[in-house]
Formats: sequence, structure tokens, C-alpha cells
Amino acid sequence: MSRTPMQIVVARDRTDRRTDVYVDTLRLAFEGSADSARSPSTYLAEAVDLGIRVLEPEGNLKAVEVRRMLKGARDTVFVVIGDWPKGSDELCRRAHDRKVVKVPSPPRRGDGEVQGPRPEDSVETTLAPVVTALCAMERARGVLVSRMSRGHRPARGLKLFISHAKADGVAMARSLIGVLQQLKAAGAGRVGFDYFYDAEHIEPGSVWRSVIKENAKSSMLIALRTEAYEGRYWCRREFLAAERRGLPILVVDLRKEQYHDSAQLPFDVVPSVRVHDGNLIRVVLHAMAAHLRALRVQSMALPTVQILPHRPSVHSLSGAIQATAANKIAYPGPKLPKTFLQAVAPMLRRKSVAAQLVTFDEL
Repeated sequence: MSRTPMQIVVARDRTDRRTDVYVDTLRLAFEGSADSARSPSTYLAEAVDLGIRVLEPEGNLKAVEVRRMLKGARDTVFVVIGDWPKGSDELCRRAHDRKVVKVPSPPRRGDGEVQGPRPEDSVETTLAPVVTALCAMERARGVLVSRMSRGHRPARGLKLFISHAKADGVAMARSLIGVLQQLKAAGAGRVGFDYFYDAEHIEPGSVWRSVIKENAKSSMLIALRTEAYEGRYWCRREFLAAERRGLPILVVDLRKEQYHDSAQLPFDVVPSVRVHDGNLIRVVLHAMAAHLRALRVQSMALPTVQILPHRPSVHSLSGAIQATAANKIAYPGPKLPKTFLQAVAPMLRRKSVAAQLVTFDEL
């Protein structure tokens, strides 16, 4: 892979210091950070590097400078906070509407005694930078999906399949759905994700096993790992079905006990978040990030490369080998230990050409 497939360009009035947190949150969402103490937003602390740079060019760019900057990536998503700033005429001229995320200027704050004006888009002030990051991530995702399909099919929103145990996961599932609905409303249609929840989406008289299986094929699995989760047959089925198909999975660790037996499911290969502070927005942001990271690599990979969204397990490797004739199977780093590679070598040699396991950085 040569040039990066995606970059984010921010346009704003730099003299308006209220917009600083928007840029900092965008950098955190796309470029990552492990320093939660320096996070610009309490809603997004640690984040992974998606391999997508966030640029903020100086004003009065000449045409040749704009062309040089845009050539740095195959596609560019523009985030405009308020109006296009002075001196950005050339940048504005080259920005296509479907690649632009428009964000209202932050409202003026009150003096502590008198309530300040309401935001233009009704999004709470402290939440607005996070909604902006989600909108930018969704727009980037849509651009990548559209390019991969060569524009033949519209980019659908990311669907989150909420996998939970009825015994102790319903309350958290309902809370997560509430957050998803609030974020969609705050994004005013710019945040294009959906969800599948069995109690809402399985109609009376439907064969519920078939409905669950069909929706799991095209979704990202959000596994609410409560104490009862692994003990439930359908929770295990949903998790392993997603893992075999190479779908992205995010585990929300909700366990409260101090001791647990060894896991039946391969939880150690998938990303995991905790919500000890009740911050379910973190779940949505990390879910979008996990999907976008794999999609960025997939959009540039050759057809002979199978992309796995997280570290491989024997389940995902078996599914990848059976589903495709890929000569390479790529996964996010770090590199797998030699003992694992030796153990799965017979599996990788099942077909005429042995598949090679490589990290995203090795493509």
C-alpha cells in the first residue's frame, strides 16, 4: 500500500478558542492516545490509532499547496466548524458535499449566573465535540465503503448487533440503545449507525433463530459480557458466528465478581472496554473505531488478502480459510507469537497455497 486511503482536514476560525476541543477530540478519535489524563473529552479517553491523520492547514493556501495536501491521501473528509474561514476559498472549492461534515459554531457561554444561548443543533455543549468525531468517522466509513463498491451501492450505516444475556443484561442493553438513539438524534442524520435488538426487531410469528442469524451476518457484534453471558447457549452461538465470519466484535466487560473461571469464548483476541463510570458513549466510539480501522486497510488491500478486524483465533482462521482463497490473512498488530503460528500452520496449509499471516503494517 502506498499513500494512505483517508485523511481528515479541519477548517475553522482558529481565533475562536472554543473550537480547540473539537480538533483535539478529532485527533484523539482518529490518531489515538493512551493518556486518559490528557483527553480533551471525558467521553473519550483512551483510543486506538486508526491510521487516519487529522490535518489543519493554515489559511490562504495556494492552489498548488491544496493539491499537494489532498494528494497525500486517496480520499479526504472535510470537517468545517462554523463557516469556511477566510483564505480557504481553494480548499472549499475542492471539497465535495458528500465528503464534508458541517458543524455549527459553539454557542457563547453564559456568565455562570445567566444561562447562555442554546446550540444551533440542540446538541449539549460538552457532547458536541464527540458527536462531531462520530459524524466524521461515519462520513469516512461511508466514503470507504462507497469506493470499495465502486459506487455501485450506497453505503449503509453500521449496524450494531447487541448480544446479551436476558438473565442480567437487559438493563444495560436498554441503556445502550437509549444512548444510540440520543447520538443519532444529536447527529441529525449525520451519524449513520443502526442496531439490532431481538426484543424490538423480531416480529411475532418470525422464526427467531433465522432472524438472529441473518442480522448477525452484516453487523458488528457488541457483546455485553455479564456474569451470565457465557452460560447462555445463544450468546455463545452469536459470538462464535461473528468470529467465524470475521466480523468486528467489541466486548463490554460488565462483570462484577472478583474471580472467574477460564473463558469458554475467545475474548482475549477482541477489543474490550469497561463502563465503570456509566459512559456508554465510549462503547459507541470504540465500536466505530474498530470497524473503521479494518475498513481502511480492506479498502487498499488486494483481492487475495483477507482482512480480520482483530487478532485471529482458530475460529476466525477456520472461517477465513473456508470462505476465500486468500494467500494472506491480515490482522492488527502486534505480531503473533511463533508458538501460535506453529500451532495453526497445518490449518493454513489446507488448500493448495498456504495462507500467510501478516499484520496490517506488513501489507
